[in-house]
Parts: sequence; C-alpha cells; structure tokens
Amino acid sequence: MKNTISTILILIISVCSFAQTNYYVATTGNNSDNGSISTPWKTIQYGVSQLNIGDTLNIMAGTYIGKIDLTISGTSGQEITIRNYNNDIVTISGTTLSDYEYLLKIENVDYVNIKGLKFQDYQKLDAIGILVINSSNISILNNEFSNIDYSSTAVGQTPNSSQNSQPIIAFGRDPLNSINNLVINGNIIHDCETGWSECLSINGNIDGFEVKNNHIYNNTNIPIVAIGHEGECSDPTLDQARNGLIKNNNIHDNPSAYAAAGGIYIDGGKSITIENNTSYNNDYGIEVGCENNGNAPNDPSASNITVRNNLIYNNKVSGIALGGYNYPTSGKVETTTITNNTLFNNDTDNSYNGELLISYVENSIIENNIIYANNTDKVLIISGNANPTLSLNYNLFYTSSGSNDIVIEINGVEYNEFSTYQTGTSQDVNSNFSNPLFINETIPNPDLHLNTGSPAINSGNPSFVAGTSEVDMDGEIRIHNSIVDCGADEYGSVLGINDVNEINVTIYPNPTTGMIYIEGILDFNYKIYSISGQLLESKKNNQKLIDLTNQKIGIYFIKIYNNNKENISTIKVIKK
Repeated sequence: MKNTISTILILIISVCSFAQTNYYVATTGNNSDNGSISTPWKTIQYGVSQLNIGDTLNIMAGTYIGKIDLTISGTSGQEITIRNYNNDIVTISGTTLSDYEYLLKIENVDYVNIKGLKFQDYQKLDAIGILVINSSNISILNNEFSNIDYSSTAVGQTPNSSQNSQPIIAFGRDPLNSINNLVINGNIIHDCETGWSECLSINGNIDGFEVKNNHIYNNTNIPIVAIGHEGECSDPTLDQARNGLIKNNNIHDNPSAYAAAGGIYIDGGKSITIENNTSYNNDYGIEVGCENNGNAPNDPSASNITVRNNLIYNNKVSGIALGGYNYPTSGKVETTTITNNTLFNNDTDNSYNGELLISYVENSIIENNIIYANNTDKVLIISGNANPTLSLNYNLFYTSSGSNDIVIEINGVEYNEFSTYQTGTSQDVNSNFSNPLFINETIPNPDLHLNTGSPAINSGNPSFVAGTSEVDMDGEIRIHNSIVDCGADEYGSVLGINDVNEINVTIYPNPTTGMIYIEGILDFNYKIYSISGQLLESKKNNQKLIDLTNQKIGIYFIKIYNNNKENISTIKVIKK
C-alpha cells in the first residue's frame, strides 16, 4: 500500500512539474511581477527566460523591441508557445537594433510555436526577422513581416552581394542532427527590401519542412527558396534542404533589381513537392535549378522535385525555369516532374524566354500542362537541353497567332509551326495546340478555370495517377471522369476532402445545430459541400457566421475564401 501511495505521489509531482502555464507580457508590466494576466511582465525577453516545458507566453497589444533569444525547449504535446494575446496587435520592432542582429532567434531548441506576431521596421545591414538554427519541431504560424530591409535607403536602389536582409531564414548546420518538422504556415511577408537574399529561406541540413498558405508580395527578391550544396552543413552529403512541401502560397509582385528571381526557387533541394501555389507578377513564376557544384561528393543536383497544380501567370521573364543554368560549371536538375500546371501570359518583358525555359535536366517529365503564350514574340518554349531523357507530352499549347506562327526553340533549332516541332523533336507527340477556353483572360485578374467545351478537359495522359492527397487549384479531386484534365483546374470536379484545416481559422460550436461562428478572418466567402463533395451553397459573408439551419443532419465541408478568392481553409463540420 505504501509503495502504491508513493508511486501516485511521484506521478502527481511529475505531472505538476510539467504543468502547462499561461504567462503574460504587457508594455505596462513589470519584470518584478509574477507574469500573471493581472500583473504581467514588461519585456518579451524576460518572459521567454521564465518559461518551462509546455508554457505559453501571451503578449498583449503594443510595440516591443526585438533581439529575443529563445533558449528553452518544449516536448511533443507540451510545446513552448509565444503568441499574441486575444488577437491583439503585437509588434516586434528593430528600430533601435544594430547590424547583424535579429528580432527573434530560435537556436538549438525544439518544439516551439510562434503565433500571431508582427515583425517589422528593421532596416539595417543583414537584418533578420526570425532566425532558426539547428532546431526541430518549430512552427511559425500566422505572423506578419514588413520593412525588414538591408538599409533605410534601400528603396529604389540596386543592391550588391553584401547587402542582405531576411524576414525568415532557417539554417541546418549540425552534421549530426538535421532540422525536422519545420512548419511555416499562414504568414504574410510584404514590403521588404532583401537585397541579394530571400524572404523565406530553407537552407542546409533540413529534412522535413512545410511552407504553406503564406502570402508574400511587394518584396524585392525571391519569395521562397529551398537551398542545397551551399556549405551551411559541414557534411556535404547532408547539406541539402529535402523532403519538403511548398503548398497553397500566394506569391506576387516580387521583382529583383539585380537578377531575375523565381517566385518559388528550388536551388539544389531534394524530394520537394511544389503544389497549388499561385505565382504572378514576379520574374520567374517557379524555378528549379542548382547553382552550386563544389560542395557535394558526387554530381550535385536538385532532384526528385514535383511541380504540380500551380497557377503561373503574368511573370516578367518566364513561367517555369527548369535546369542547371550552366552545367557542369553549375549543378544540374534531375528526376523532376512538372504536371498539371497552368502557364499563361508569362515573359511579359518579351525577353525571348517563353512560358517554359529549360537548361540542363535529366530523367524528367513535363506533361498535362497548359502552356499559353500571350507575349509579343509568341514564345512557348526555349530549351537548351541536350539530354535525351527529358520527356514532354500530353500538354496543351496555344497562342492567339495560331499554330503556324509560334516560337519553340530546342537546342538552337527554332520551330515556327507546332506540327513541325512535334515531328522534328519527337516531343509532345500526344499534345495539342488549341485555345483552352479560360473563363476570363483579362489581366491583371484572369480567371483561369476551364470553360465548358475546353479542349483541356480529359486531354491529359490517360495513364496519369494522382498523388496521395493531390487536388486541383480549388482543392477539388484531381481526376474527374477517369482522365485527368490539362492544367491546374479539373473541370466539373468536386471538393477533395483530404485538404482540411490548412490555416488557423477557428469555428464554434462544432457540432452545431445551425449557426457557426468564425474567428481568424473578417470578410470572407464560403462554400458548403456535402460529404460526397456536392456543392450545396456559395455565399459572401461579412458577419463572421455561417448558417447551416437549412441543411440536414450530417457531415459537411466548408471552404473559406478571402476577398482575393484564395482558399485559406477547409473545415469539417457536423450538423446535429
């Protein structure tokens, strides 16, 4: 009996010692207080230093000074969380910081969540918003980054290679332990002058990451990059961002002043899926390449990259750029699949780079895409690739000038007629040249859904098999009526129920008898689907509620869209 009591006491003490506690910080607080909601601490750094496993630091409204170092780890199920209190506007500013610093650093710790904060006004050389080093199970959720600039006078200037800033960057430098389960979801990055650096960078020994639902716009260089072979990790076999997902990001108006920049750029990464993103008004829409070749034991490359179901339009230089740009001086690209993307009206600078720009690539497939050139030069493809293991097929091509007045250049040979290109190269033998019949082609806000009678419908590869959880541009089932459509839209399809809870939108009550209340977004549109995927109702709403009163008892899926018609969340609801 005594042993039993002792065991129970030990368990109670153990549980209590790891009890999850909410602490609070306010600009009116005092670090001599106890951090309760009534007597909060004053500074975030002091609050962070007091946390234990499972604790949450709630930051109340106001502006706080950055250079915050996080040194405590959570555990699985008992994460450390730093967040804004009650949806307050919390700003972490860098106005008084020096060069070579950061607003928040997460180094050598695990299981940390950063939620709902604004990182801004840090205009110094090498300014960093959030810096992650050798830390796993880190979630950066629903934050905002702005004016993270390499200089206070950067606007309108052309930077040099030593002028850099980075809103979010993660470095995997430890050769013994990779960064795992890094999640960057639902953030906004805008109006940052990043010089030669990127807005969101994944670099080095990082094995498992998700970059999803971020809105990145009005910046001056690459929005998202996954990097390998740059020397961040001392073991060259591990110096590669890999096993990642880049999904549902909205990326636009991010031109570079010094060199063409990809909206999403894989620079030597490995085993990465890029899907359901929208990229427009950038330089390249999406770029897969490998700049570095000196840090890998064999032939360095970007490999096993999947680019699928993306909308890519109105970019300055090209829609998709693929390949090692100067192999073997640079690295190469191999085993890449580019399927079911919609490319429209790219190469707006008429730079003769076309919708699809290919350099050196091996063992790769390009199929089921819509490739629609609307530029003055009528350039569809420019390819300098000489490797025969690249295959193009089952694509739908179009220019308004007609199939006899196009430009497709392959290995220095220019084809001006589509059928001549097919016979001369043995590529795209099952592809078609026809107007895809988009609903609206008007720039700047085209609607690239397929219209009734589109030749893109059921014209993809009959042997195509959709990937696990793969959906089209609307989150709908990828194959409808047995054969996949070309492009990012699957005409007539229904909601793909696997694509659920992509961003933190809170609903209550659930289950419900009728009315559902929404937190996490103001004005929104929504669609209600049955469990079988049938669309039941589509409505605009600015009252933060959804009415299921007229629906039968059962299970429903609600897709929520913001005012830009971007699907930001799909939520499962039970009507009782």
